[in-house]
Amino acid sequence: MKIKSILLATLLLGSTAAFAQKGELSKAKSKYSSFATLTGGGVENVPELAMKELGEAKEAIDKAAAHDKTKDLPETWTYLTLINAEYAMINQKAGKAAEGEASYKAAGEAFAKAKSLNEGKDDEELKGNMERAGSLLANYEIGNGVKAFETNDFASAYTAFNNGLKYMPGDSILTLYAGIAAQNNQQYDEAISKFKELIPKSSDAYLNLSDAYLKKGDTVSAIKYIDEAATNFPDSAKIINQKIVLNITSGNSEKVIKDIESQMAADPSNGDLPFFLGYAYESTKEPDKALEAYKKGIEAKPDDARNYGAAAAIILNKARDIYNAASGIPTNKEAEYKAKLEEAYKIADTAVPYLEKATTLDPQTKGYWENMRFYYQLKGDEAKTKEITDKINAL
Repeated sequence: MKIKSILLATLLLGSTAAFAQKGELSKAKSKYSSFATLTGGGVENVPELAMKELGEAKEAIDKAAAHDKTKDLPETWTYLTLINAEYAMINQKAGKAAEGEASYKAAGEAFAKAKSLNEGKDDEELKGNMERAGSLLANYEIGNGVKAFETNDFASAYTAFNNGLKYMPGDSILTLYAGIAAQNNQQYDEAISKFKELIPKSSDAYLNLSDAYLKKGDTVSAIKYIDEAATNFPDSAKIINQKIVLNITSGNSEKVIKDIESQMAADPSNGDLPFFLGYAYESTKEPDKALEAYKKGIEAKPDDARNYGAAAAIILNKARDIYNAASGIPTNKEAEYKAKLEEAYKIADTAVPYLEKATTLDPQTKGYWENMRFYYQLKGDEAKTKEITDKINAL
């Protein structure tokens, strides 16, 4: 009898322990749920009560992960990942680098096992928790990557963003950041590979892809992708600008001019295209056509300072050339000299309305003020020249 009683007591003790460990898993879930409710998903300035709930959740899930009855359950490893991932982000945001890294490492190790155990299962709760954990771990790496990028440690930034992609495969932000970090680290092949994953949907990817090819020395591919980008994103000023610059530096100005004129005919209300057309005409040394283009830009987009500033610059260049020509007239031809000066002044005067508009719309651009100063220097107005010089120095 005594032996049977002892055996029975032992069996009951074992059953109670197993139940207790399953209870730890339930407790971890309950405490985490309470934590999530208190924080609303936030990871900064977490309330003290929420941190208490998370601490109790971690204590419970660590026990569940160590016990034979619960150590291989998908739920256990999912919550182990999730809770450690929360700690990783909270510590990182609080500036606790060592604690954050320790939690991140624990979460990363748990993530791999949780992913394996969840494979083939159709549990929406576990799926949602894994997505949350993956997002936290990926954002932790974004934090590391951004910090490294800001200190010009592009190799570490690339590694961090790439690590983040393990937790959020195909994420467009992480992919773009990884590509940009690689590009800045002169890892052009890696950068190109990342950017190609994002086209044709991302205009930023196209811009960086074209630039990566250019820096690699492959101008043909750089132009190919920027031309493709211009087709897919015809309203992107950055893409059109890069397309023009690339083609002009490659000796394809005439091609660019034809393309822009064709686009302008199809979209006459576009205020950016005339500006780029003017820039292209300047590259072919056709200032009169460039000026007409800028004037069209002003009509289409009267609040864009660029066209006013560019128009003024062309007019002032013409006035300067006439003024310089006057300086070469012999002293015995006073009448001819004065006539040339008067011609230069009259032309320069027509630039003033454009300069005033440019500096009003965009008072922070030095180039517009410098052209305004040049006008007054040309007219010999020392007081206005000094006044504008002071404005430039104050910018």
